[in-house]
Amino acid sequence: PHQHPDASASKDPPKYSEIVTDLQKVLNNKEASIYLEEGADFEPPHPPWDRSVLTMLLLLHRKWLYSLDLLAAISLLLLGLCESPCLPSLQLQVLVHTGLELGCLIVSLLVLLLKIRTRWRTWWSQRRDLSKLGLILVLLAEAVVVMVRKKPHWRLTRALRPVFLVENHFMSGLRRFLRQLVESLPPILDIMGLMLFMITIYSVLGFYLLGPTQTTPGSPYFQSLSDSMVNLFVLLTTANFPDIMMPSYADNMWYSAFFISYLGINLYFLMNLMLTVVYKTFADIEEKKFKTLLAGKAEAATRAFNLLKSRETGEIEFSSFKGLMREYQPIRSDIDILLIWKFLTRSTTNPAGLSSAMFSNVYQATSFQWCLDNSDAKNGVSSWYRGTSKVLVRTVTCVNQLVTSQWFEFGVYGLVGLNAVLLVVQAALIDTTDQDHLLYNTTVGTVFMLLYSVEVLLKVLGLGVRGYLACPWNVFDLIVTTTSILSMVLVFTSYSSEDHMSTIVILRLVRVLRLFRMKKRFRDVFGTALILLPHLVSTVIVLQLLYYFFAIIGMELFSSYDLTNCCKGSPIESFYFHHPDPDDLHGFYFLNNFHSLPQAGVTLFELTVVNNWSIIMEAHVTVTGTGWTRLYFITFYLFTLVVMTIVVAAVLEAFLFRIQYKKALKKEDESVQFKVTISLTGGELSSLSSNLASRVLCLLQYSLPSLEKDSGQVLSFRGNKRQGGPGRNCSIFCTKLE
Repeated sequence: PHQHPDASASKDPPKYSEIVTDLQKVLNNKEASIYLEEGADFEPPHPPWDRSVLTMLLLLHRKWLYSLDLLAAISLLLLGLCESPCLPSLQLQVLVHTGLELGCLIVSLLVLLLKIRTRWRTWWSQRRDLSKLGLILVLLAEAVVVMVRKKPHWRLTRALRPVFLVENHFMSGLRRFLRQLVESLPPILDIMGLMLFMITIYSVLGFYLLGPTQTTPGSPYFQSLSDSMVNLFVLLTTANFPDIMMPSYADNMWYSAFFISYLGINLYFLMNLMLTVVYKTFADIEEKKFKTLLAGKAEAATRAFNLLKSRETGEIEFSSFKGLMREYQPIRSDIDILLIWKFLTRSTTNPAGLSSAMFSNVYQATSFQWCLDNSDAKNGVSSWYRGTSKVLVRTVTCVNQLVTSQWFEFGVYGLVGLNAVLLVVQAALIDTTDQDHLLYNTTVGTVFMLLYSVEVLLKVLGLGVRGYLACPWNVFDLIVTTTSILSMVLVFTSYSSEDHMSTIVILRLVRVLRLFRMKKRFRDVFGTALILLPHLVSTVIVLQLLYYFFAIIGMELFSSYDLTNCCKGSPIESFYFHHPDPDDLHGFYFLNNFHSLPQAGVTLFELTVVNNWSIIMEAHVTVTGTGWTRLYFITFYLFTLVVMTIVVAAVLEAFLFRIQYKKALKKEDESVQFKVTISLTGGELSSLSSNLASRVLCLLQYSLPSLEKDSGQVLSFRGNKRQGGPGRNCSIFCTKLE
C-alpha cells in the first residue's frame, strides 16, 4: 500500500502477464494433445474447453487422474477375488474390502465429475457418462449397505464392474473393438434367429417322430418338447453326438437321416453362412472405420493447429510444436522431435513454421520410430561403430557382413533343426521323464548353448546393441538364450537336474519357432499376427471381462451348491462320483463349480470349449431343481459364439488383406511408404537443449559421435513405421484406395 503506483504499474503487471501467457501456452499444448489423441482413438472431438479452475486442474494433471482412474478400475475387478464367495486364503474382512470398494468408487466418481464439468453445456447428451454416473451411485449405495450390515448380500451389480475399465481413457482400443462388435451384431442375430427357427421346427418334428407313445418309451432325449429343444441345441455344438442319435438309430437305421439333415443344415450350412456374412460385414466396417479415422484425424489436426498457430504468421512455431510433442508423446527425445519437425517441413526450403497443410501429416510423422542410419553409401556396408580405430571398424564391418549373410542364417537354421531332431529322438528313446538322457545329455545341451551364445555375441558385435534389439526375433533369441544359460547353471550347481529339466526342455523347444522364418507363408502368418496384435489384445481383454461378468453372476447363483455326488441315478452320475478312496474311479467334474472367481473362470473356459459342456449344465440343473438354470449356460455360449465369430472374421480380413497388399505392392514400394530418411547437421544437433531427461533419452536411443557446432558434419536418421496397430493398417488402407 506504501508503494508508488507508477512503480507498481511498471513492474508487477508484466510479470503477471508473462505468467498468464506461459500458463495459456501450457494449457493450449495440453488441449491440442487431447485433440490429437481423440483423432487417433476414433473419439469425437470435444467442444472447446473453458479456462475455469476445474478445467485447468484436469488439463494440467489429466494423465495422473486417468492413471488413478485406471488403478481404481483394476482394483475394483480384483476385489472379486477377495469377496465372499472366494478362496479362503484370499478372503478379506467385510469392512476391509467394502472400504476399498468405496475408495475406488469415489476416485472414479471424482474423475467422472471433472470430465462432466469440462462438457457442462452438453452434459445431458453424454449418455455414457450419465450411465456410468448412475452405476457409481448404485454401487456406492450397495457398498454402504454392506458396510452397515457388516455382511454381504446378493449383489448382481458387481458383474458390471468391467464398465469402469472399458470407460477408462487408456482403453480406447478396447472401446473400438466393442464398437465393431456391436456394429457386426445385426447379421449375426439374423442368422441366429434362423437357426433358432430351424431348431424349433426340428424339435417339434423330433418330438412327434422320436418321442414317447402309449406303446413305446421313445428316445430319452425327446421325452417332451422342451427336452427336444434343449438337446437339439446341445447337438448344435456336437457335445452330445452321437449319443443323442444312438437310441433312435438302434430302433431304425433310417432315423439317422433326421440327425444328419439337422447337422447339415444348422452346423455346416448356417454356421458357415454366419461366418461368411459376418466376414463381409466386418470388412465393410473396417473400410468405414478407416474412412472415419482419416476424417477424424483431419478434423483433430485442424483443431489442434488452430490452438497452436501464431497470431502474426498463422503458422506453428518450433517452440509450440515442441511443447505439443512433450504432451502428446512425452517419451520422445529432443532429436525425435526435431526429426519429426524436419519430416513435416521437408517440402519447404524455409522451415520457420508449420502451415496447416504441413501439420495435417502429423499422425504420419509421429508414427515413425527413428534410429541412426549407419549405412555407408560409398562402400555399401553398414557399421554401427563410429570411432577412430581402424581395427575395430574393419572388425565390425567383417562381422556385420558375416551375420547378415544367407550362409550364416542357414547355418543357424541348421543348428536349430538339428537341436529339434535330437530332442524328438531323445524323447522317443526314454520311458520316464526322470530317466537318464543318453543322446541329448547335459554335455550336448551345453555345446548347443555355447553355439547359441556365440551367435548372440557375433550379432551384437556386427549389428550393435540397438541394431540387434531392433529385430523382434533377436530379442526372442536373447531371452531364450539367457534363460537357458541360467537353467544350465542351476543344473550344474544343484544335486539333481530333475527340478530344472522341464524348464530346459521347454526352452529348447521354443527355439524351434525360429524355423518358421524360413518359409514365406509362415512369415506372412507372423506378419499378420503382428498387425493383429492390438486387435487380439483387445479381444483377450473383452473375453476376460465377459468371463468376469458371467463369473460374478454364476457365483451369485450357484456358489452355495455342492456338486460332489450330486447326480445319483442320472446318466451323468459317473462324472460327479467322488469317494474318499483314491483308488476308486473319479469323474472330478464336481470341480467345475462357481465357489470362487478363479474356479468360475476355469468352468467358463470349459464351457467355451463346449466339449461335454452339457454335462456341467445338467448338473447345475439337478442341484438347483429348475430348468431355467439352462438359460445361464445357453446365454454364455451365445455370447462367446458371437465374440469368437467376429475374431475369426478379423483374422480372415487381416490375413487376406495382407496377401492382397503384398501382391499389389512391391517390396521397394512398401519400403518407400514405411521408411524415410532425414538428415541433421551438427549445428542443428548442438542447438538442442541438454537437460538430463533429454540426454538420457538420446543415450538410450542413439550412439552419436562427437559433434562440433561448426563442423558441417551431417548425420542421417532412418524412420520406420511399426509393424502393427491402426497407423500401419491405415497406411495400408490408403494404399488400397489408391
